[in-house]
Amino acid sequence: MKKQIIILLLLMLHVSSRGQKSITTDSPCTNAMAMQAKGRWINNTQESASKSDNVKSILTAIHNMMIKIYPQPTGVDVTWSTGEGISYFGAKQRSSAYTDGRPKYESIELPHFRKFNYGCGFFRYQCEYKKTHSLLPGYPGETGTWVNILANEDQAFGGVPDESWTINGVPVRIWLPVLKTVRGFVVHHSEDMNFRYVLIHRKGILPYIPVTRKQYLEQCIFFHTKLLDESVKRFENLPVRSLEEQEKEKNAKLAKYERDFGKDPRRLKSAVDYYLSGYKTDQQVRDEDVTKAKKIKTDELKKFTDELEKTTQQGLLDSPAMIRVLYNSDLIFETDTLKARMLLVENRDYIRKDLSKYAAQLFVVRWTWNNWAPQKKISEIMEEEFPFEKLLAMIDK
Repeated sequence: MKKQIIILLLLMLHVSSRGQKSITTDSPCTNAMAMQAKGRWINNTQESASKSDNVKSILTAIHNMMIKIYPQPTGVDVTWSTGEGISYFGAKQRSSAYTDGRPKYESIELPHFRKFNYGCGFFRYQCEYKKTHSLLPGYPGETGTWVNILANEDQAFGGVPDESWTINGVPVRIWLPVLKTVRGFVVHHSEDMNFRYVLIHRKGILPYIPVTRKQYLEQCIFFHTKLLDESVKRFENLPVRSLEEQEKEKNAKLAKYERDFGKDPRRLKSAVDYYLSGYKTDQQVRDEDVTKAKKIKTDELKKFTDELEKTTQQGLLDSPAMIRVLYNSDLIFETDTLKARMLLVENRDYIRKDLSKYAAQLFVVRWTWNNWAPQKKISEIMEEEFPFEKLLAMIDK
């Protein structure tokens, strides 16, 4: 019975691992064969009655754009789907606290428009493990190669680096560095992963407001002051034993030396002198730690106050804050455009309230890929052939 159960489990694992019939090949399967396999476009969309005709029209047009630039998937299956939801673009943030004191953040004053999206994943074909003449289709499977086209997306500019930091109630976000310009559209990239995106917006107004150097430096001073004040306070509140208790412990230690080395005066003196030279009471240790923490605070804050003074003298207070690492005091601003990340807030004034909530007011096209050749090819196709200008023409329609 036990053997039957094991066989059944193995069979279930084998079936669930792919969920797709393999393709028998005439000759032994190779990577080159998998790369040349003709793939499929597979619709994974779950229809929603809430989508407006305008949204359906836009998403259909986007799908047709993808089909046009990549009509025959090669070495991959492509699954595509669409979706719609609540947009939090430009929403303000209200903070409160959970019962345990942890901060709780809630979005308020949401925009009137809806967000919607088109996405497709590219799943690689591969030779089946331990089977010479067997090729496995791409889907179902796993992939890190995706194209997503998002309208009215509330996270168009990346994540929130510090949930507690807002400007005029709007959370600060961090934007990836600029890589290059393709046909007039700016391509952003991630330094440490295969990731690109393009922001498309109406002309004459930006959907974001850069955080200025002045705002960033003031936030750095506030952040480090709070952080380092807490560090000083922790040291100040460290529990210490009474002086009587510590004196008793010291005398016991000296008595032990007397017992151990009493017959050797030179060795006894050496042990006692060494012990007493490094001896400190709990109060002394605590006070020294407090002094060190206060010095660290002074030195750390000076870096930002000096930079603020320098920035003021150079007339750059209103310049965008371009950084590498948030709150870093050793390299406060980054000048390398391939590494510099912009801090910003979403521009609430960008949202046109006279338009339908189903109108597209901005797009983000983003793509990521695995390094397997047919999947890497997707990035090249997107940069060389995707019609960003057609999305621009759809804005406010």
